[in-house]
Amino acid sequence: MRWKQVLEVCWRDVFGRRVLSFLGALVVAFLIQGCAPTRPSRSTWPPPSVSTPAPRSPQVALPPATQAPETKPVLEQSKIKEQDLKEKGTVPQSRSKDQPARSTPGRETPPPLPDDSSLIAKITPRTPPQRAASLRLTEEGKKLLESGEYAKALARLEKTIAIDSTNPYGYYYLAQTHYRMGRYQESLNFLDVAESLFASEPYWLAEVLALKGEGFRALGSFQRADSSYSQALRLNPGNRVASEGLSRMRGETSPSFR
Repeated sequence: MRWKQVLEVCWRDVFGRRVLSFLGALVVAFLIQGCAPTRPSRSTWPPPSVSTPAPRSPQVALPPATQAPETKPVLEQSKIKEQDLKEKGTVPQSRSKDQPARSTPGRETPPPLPDDSSLIAKITPRTPPQRAASLRLTEEGKKLLESGEYAKALARLEKTIAIDSTNPYGYYYLAQTHYRMGRYQESLNFLDVAESLFASEPYWLAEVLALKGEGFRALGSFQRADSSYSQALRLNPGNRVASEGLSRMRGETSPSFR
């Protein structure tokens, strides 16, 4: 009986301690949970998969933006103009008044204007009396030559150079009269004097050279005739006497002139 009592006392003691320790642990656990900070709960509305669209603001139609006209610098425009002119080959160059104009390659110089007016029209108030009298006689001799009165024309024209020895028209028509009369060498002699006096008048100088070509051709000096005709045409491409004489002579003579 004594051993049973001892065992009961021991079991109660052990069981009581276990129960007390278990209850103490529960109390401590509840105290710890009560002192812990509470987390805010998350709202589950609306669902995360559904997104509410934001309200749209009314769209106002804006006018199209106008671009300002693109302006090129003045320097660039000048370069473009200069390039266009260079491509066309008409770039103007400044030329001083003292610098003579140059003839453009490929452009023919216009022939000098014919001077077939009356020699009386060349007399002005500033014309010396001797020259005026010589020009009047030259005009009379010219008309006699055109009418075929060679002897009278020769006598009248000889007086012209006796009055004024510097009258180039008197020498020219004297040479023409001698040529019509078949005196080719005399004609060439007067033409030499007329050529020196007409040095600054292209039209009349071409007339003199054309008549020299006729005289040389009549004398059989074809090379000199060819040279005189060519010089006349260079001075006046419209000189008919030189053009026809050169074509006729080259067609009649040796192949070297063709």
